Amino acid sequence: MNPPSWTKQPSEKRRLAFDASKTLIAGDTISSFDAKIFDSEGVDLSATMISGSSNTTTIVYIWVQAGTTGLVYFLRIKITTVLGELIEDDLAVKVEQKHK
Repeated sequence: MNPPSWTKQPSEKRRLAFDASKTLIAGDTISSFDAKIFDSEGVDLSATMISGSSNTTTIVYIWVQAGTTGLVYFLRIKITTVLGELIEDDLAVKVEQKHK
């Protein structure tokens, strides 16, 4: 099964929001999270493609930047909740130059 996808241009720096509110059980909140981005070979490119992150009690925000036109990257978010649940989500990040 392929993860949902999102498209950005190589020069863009964009904030993505992962809303876990519908996944969390009543009274649970985000305790911590980890976000990483990989190329198609599984190489971790987080140091150059993730420029920052933060969260609220129900939403994780990831700043994604850079990338090479024509490539697809895979963003993985792992959330640990206050009540001990582990939630994982994946997103395919497509990089395309819309105008030359």
